[in-house]
Amino acid sequence: MRGGKPSSIVLPGTLKLFPDIMSIILEGGCLCGKVRFRADQPPVRTFACHCKFCQRVTGTSFFAESIFPADAVQFNDGELSRYEHVSDGSQKKVFVHFCPSCGTTVGLTFERWPEVRAISRGCYDDPNAVEITSHIWTESAQTGVVLPASIDCFAGARARLDGQAEQATRHDLPVMARLG
Repeated sequence: MRGGKPSSIVLPGTLKLFPDIMSIILEGGCLCGKVRFRADQPPVRTFACHCKFCQRVTGTSFFAESIFPADAVQFNDGELSRYEHVSDGSQKKVFVHFCPSCGTTVGLTFERWPEVRAISRGCYDDPNAVEITSHIWTESAQTGVVLPASIDCFAGARARLDGQAEQATRHDLPVMARLG
């Protein structure tokens, strides 16, 4: 396995997580099984992103991703390919990491936040082992998408480019993100 010892991290709008508080092992991989990963700590957060980039990178309505300290996720020796995209919002690079054999998007890394790595929730052996705790970029959500009740929903990003936290909306009942 590549990678280092789990560490703690603080992102805007989050609490600091300490790996010794919870003992959790999350494993997963790509569709063909050539790329495997393991995280020995819980993610900082798991959210559904509805931005146009995430819709394109997944080929579906949104991208469910878990954020980890970069060194908290170890990979086997399976090769990952990388695609580089410049974010419309920050003008910083977003790196899509995918299996060159089956094309599965395993995760993302970010020029803006080099200390973190996103892992695709759908790649976990048990995707339900991590709970989606917020939805971001809901202003870009596709028709037919339902935003759940009692979950933080952000019209755009969770934080502005200067790091200032944005205000979340919570719905009492599930609501359609967009009508017709």
